[in-house]
Amino acid sequence: MSNAKVPFDQLSATSPLKENQYNMIRQLSSKHQWSKRVQIKIIRLARTIADLAGSEEITDESIWKAITLRRVNHLKK
Repeated sequence: MSNAKVPFDQLSATSPLKENQYNMIRQLSSKHQWSKRVQIKIIRLARTIADLAGSEEITDESIWKAITLRRVNHLKK
């Protein structure tokens, strides 16, 4: 099953974020007024990026790449 379709509870259980990663997403979400839905999309994308890199865990780098992709796509609209 793809990361886009797996239930978020399951994704969170199998690929938990570290506290500093949650804090980073929360701070940026507050600054940019991102909804919970956007935050979940970023986490799903970060999981996919980590998978493509062969990482067992969601890394800080994969989160930054996901955030960057989200911002670039958002600016294009």
